[in-house]
Amino acid sequence: MIMIKDWKNLFVLVFILLFVKNGVCAKNVIEIIIENTEPITIKSSKRLPLFVWTSIPLNITEDEMKKYLNHLIERNIVVFTRWRIPKEGIESGIKEAIKIDKKKKELNYPVVIDATSIVHRFFDGSEETGHIDENGNLFFDMSFSDKVKMGCPFKIDKRYNVIKERLEKFLKAYKDEGIDIKYWAVDWEIDGPIEWNSAWENSKKCIICRKNIKNIENFDEFQKVIRKKRADLQREVFVDTIKKYFPNCLIGNYAVNPHDGYRYWWDYFEKEVEGATYQRKHNALHRKWFDEFKYSGYTMAMPVIYTWYKFFNDYTFEEREYRWFYPLLREGTSVGKNTSQNIPIISFVHWQTVLKPKELLSDFVPLSREKYKELLWHLLFRGFDTFCLWSPLNEMAEEIKVLHEVYTESFKYNDFILNGKPVLWDVPEEPDTVISGLKLKNKLLIIRSDFREKKEVIKVKVDSKQIEIPVVSNPFILEIK
Repeated sequence: MIMIKDWKNLFVLVFILLFVKNGVCAKNVIEIIIENTEPITIKSSKRLPLFVWTSIPLNITEDEMKKYLNHLIERNIVVFTRWRIPKEGIESGIKEAIKIDKKKKELNYPVVIDATSIVHRFFDGSEETGHIDENGNLFFDMSFSDKVKMGCPFKIDKRYNVIKERLEKFLKAYKDEGIDIKYWAVDWEIDGPIEWNSAWENSKKCIICRKNIKNIENFDEFQKVIRKKRADLQREVFVDTIKKYFPNCLIGNYAVNPHDGYRYWWDYFEKEVEGATYQRKHNALHRKWFDEFKYSGYTMAMPVIYTWYKFFNDYTFEEREYRWFYPLLREGTSVGKNTSQNIPIISFVHWQTVLKPKELLSDFVPLSREKYKELLWHLLFRGFDTFCLWSPLNEMAEEIKVLHEVYTESFKYNDFILNGKPVLWDVPEEPDTVISGLKLKNKLLIIRSDFREKKEVIKVKVDSKQIEIPVVSNPFILEIK
């Protein structure tokens, strides 16, 4: 018979085994990043760093933190400091964040904030935020999440000051400590006014929504009002508040960026709405999209380039890798072509298939490492400045390795990336040769990707001159003659 204390010893042993592999303790995310990247030997203070949507572990010593940060500095990688409100209260969260960022300041490491945790929830589930029907009944929209009671977009103004006060406590503490915040970002998603899922249907039942949206029976009008309200909220609560303390801070939000009037992907919580305006490509619906960025006041664009599993079913190209490449390059081109040069584009990226089911289609082909790297080059040559990697821990090693390889190699072409002008924007409607390029004086920096068996020299027109593009898979420079 096993005694109680033996069970305790067994539990300890199992616990250790879970965190030890081949005699080495389980690595934290920063160690994984460092081990799978190399220092950058070519330096440029003008290039933006590579962002990783993670943070320094809290349970480490100051010496360990210093060691980690120095390794990241060598690689030009920045990680975020997460603002949060622990159970001990907001002052404890501020103290926790300040401790990390004082060390970053000491090492001249950019202070980059992820404030996602403290800006939720405008829709906090309280009665004062709910929809009201014509009989005076309170109701909520549960179509976005079973955990979030989405209510009336026109009843959350009273929540503005609640979120502002949280922000200002952190901002004031940083100002008082003399810590400059260089970048501030959020992944602000299921909260505030959104037009998808059952939102339109519920707003048409709400007497307050009907009063505030004149032509509510028209989805385009509904979208316009809802997105404008969403943009105004972000400007007033987030952007204006931050600028009051740190006017030079670059500020952005996940998936808020300039574009061509359409969005070419669907987020995990979004569902199609009958009556919305779409452009159809195969089975994919490209949505008409409001220019939220214009009214938000954000000072950096943060588009999303993820390999959503949905793409593989939505497109029917026989060249199956083009099912990924086509929508992602459409989205990237939309952003690059419509973002002014004074707005940096820091794109969320992820390579390994997102939301992949356990059982895959028999013909499933993921985006290869080679084509993903080429896609990153195309984005850099279409106006993107840098990337922000989002990744689950179990995929981080491969994700950071492949992304940092491209980022590091791109330093060979700093002059082009900093000063060149994108000149090639075509996205072939069928699998073909894709070419992107940056023009600097009389030279072109080119990347080409081929999605057909027959590969040949391609002629493109730049400044009224025909340029021959040879069959080369890596970036290369041509002279315009």
